[in-house]
Amino acid sequence: MMPAAALPTAECADDIAGSFLFSVPRGGVAFCAADLCMPETALVVIEPFLRLNEGGDRAAVISMWSQWYFALLVAPWTRIALLHGWRLPVDPRDIRLTQSESAVPEKFILADRGSKIAAPGDTFALFRQLVDTHLLPVCVAFAHLSGIKPGLFWNNAAIRVAHGIGMAGEQGADTGEARAFLDTKTLADGTPNRLYQPVRLVGHDVGPKIIRRLCCLRYKLSGLEYCPSCPLLVADERKVRHRERQG
Repeated sequence: MMPAAALPTAECADDIAGSFLFSVPRGGVAFCAADLCMPETALVVIEPFLRLNEGGDRAAVISMWSQWYFALLVAPWTRIALLHGWRLPVDPRDIRLTQSESAVPEKFILADRGSKIAAPGDTFALFRQLVDTHLLPVCVAFAHLSGIKPGLFWNNAAIRVAHGIGMAGEQGADTGEARAFLDTKTLADGTPNRLYQPVRLVGHDVGPKIIRRLCCLRYKLSGLEYCPSCPLLVADERKVRHRERQG
C-alpha cells in the first residue's frame, strides 16, 4: 500500500477520476499515446477519423483530431497540477486512449495516479517536462502526417494549456507563474517557448477580442465555418475597414 503522503487528497482523487481512467473499459480498444510519437504508428490511430472525413483537407482533419486529444488530456492535466500540486503521468508510454464512434479521443487511461509535485512553485519545470516528454514528439508527428509545419499543433496544445490554467485559476489556484510561462518567449536555456502566447487580445468594435495565434484550419472542413477566435477573420475585417477608409 502506498504511504498516505504519496496518495492524492480525496478532492484531488475525485478530480482525477472525473477526467481520467486507470483501466480500459470492458470491450474497449485502447491505443498507447506513444504510438502518436511516430508518424507511421500515429497514422494507424488517426486513420479512422481521416476515413470519416475523406476528401477533406488532410491538415485540417488532423488538426481537428489533435484538438480533441489536447482538450481531453492537456487541459485537465494542467488544471490538476496547478490546483492540487499533483503531477499525473505525462510520458506517452504511460498513457492510453480510447476513441469514440466518431473516431476522436474519448477517454484517457493512466498507468498510475501520479505523485505530489516536489517543488510546487517550479511551474516552468513542470511545463518543460510536459513539452519535452509529450508534446514535442506528438506535435512533430502530427505535422509530418499533415505535411505542414508543427506550429499549428503547438498552438492547439498551448490553447489547452491556457484553458487548464484558466480553470485552475477560477477554482482558486495561484496561476501567476503558469501565466508567466506562457508569456515567456525564450526559455532560460535559449530555446523558444513553443507554448508562447497561444492567444492574443486585439481591438474590436465591441471591445477586445481573444484571437488564436494561428488558424486551426477548421473552415476547410465540410459544414464548418471559421471559429470566432480565428485570426483570419481579424485580417479580413481589417481589409474591409481599410477599403472603407479608402472609399
